[in-house]
Amino acid sequence: MSATTQVTGFPQYAGTRYRVSFGGLLKSEWIKFWSVRSIVVTMVVSAVAIVGLGVLLSWATASTLSDPELGPQMAAQGIDSTAASLQGAQMATLIVAAVGVIVIAGEFSTGMIRTTFVTAPGRLGVYAAKVVVLAVSVAVLSAAAVLVAFLAGQAILDGEGVGASLGDEGVLRALAGNVVMLVGVALAGLAVGAVLRNSAAAICTVLAAIFVVPLLLMAVPESWGGDTFRRYWFSNTVLNSTAVLEQPTYLDVVPGLVAFAAWVAVLLGLGALSLKKRDV
Repeated sequence: MSATTQVTGFPQYAGTRYRVSFGGLLKSEWIKFWSVRSIVVTMVVSAVAIVGLGVLLSWATASTLSDPELGPQMAAQGIDSTAASLQGAQMATLIVAAVGVIVIAGEFSTGMIRTTFVTAPGRLGVYAAKVVVLAVSVAVLSAAAVLVAFLAGQAILDGEGVGASLGDEGVLRALAGNVVMLVGVALAGLAVGAVLRNSAAAICTVLAAIFVVPLLLMAVPESWGGDTFRRYWFSNTVLNSTAVLEQPTYLDVVPGLVAFAAWVAVLLGLGALSLKKRDV
C-alpha cells in the first residue's frame, strides 16, 4: 500500500528566467579582484618594485659612469639607459605571476570556486572574465609604474649626459614591451593556476619557467638545438621588446611578440580545457 502526500499552500520553485551575463561576471570578478587584500597588496608591491628598482639601478649606473676608471669602460660597451631604468619590471614579473595564480588557485583552495561555478556553470565565462580583469588591472598599473620608473631613472642619468627621452627611437616601444611582458606573465600565472589548482605549486612552476629554465638552456649545446630553444623559450621571446638596444642572440621584436602571444594563448587554452573537463 502506498500513499501520496501533496503539500499545498507553498509556491513551487520553477527556476529563473534570468541568466548571468558576461558583464555581470566582469563586475563580479572585478569586485573579487580588488576585495582580496593579498592581491591588492601584491599589486602595490609590483608597482613599488618597478619604480624602486628602476631608480636604484639608474642611480647605480650613474655612479659607475662617474667613476674615472669604470665609467669609460661602461661607455665603451654601450649604455641602454632605458633598460637601466626599467630593470624593476623584470623583477616585477615574479610578483604579477603570483597575482595571476592567486586569482584562480586561491578560489580553489578556499572552495569559493564551487559557488562561482554554481552561479555560472559554463565555467568558461568566469575564466574569460578573470582574464580580462587581470589583464586590464596589470596593464593599467604597470603602465603607470613603468612610465614613472622611466622618467625618474632618466632624470638621474641625465646628470651623466646619457639620459633618454620619450621621443627617442625605440623608447616607447621598450616601455610598451615591458607592459606586454608583465600582462603576459600574469596571464600565464592564471593559466598555470587553473591547471594545477594549487597556489604554491603554480607559483613555483611559473617562476621556474621564467628564471630557472632559461639558465638551464644556456647549458644546452648548439648542436642539440640550444640556440633555438633559448630563442623561443617563453620568457626569452620578449627580451628585445623590453629594451632599446636589441641583442642578436634573441628574437627580433615582432617575431618575439608573436611567439610570446602564442605561448600565452596556448597556456590559457590549457587552463580553459582543465576547467571545462575536470571536476572542481
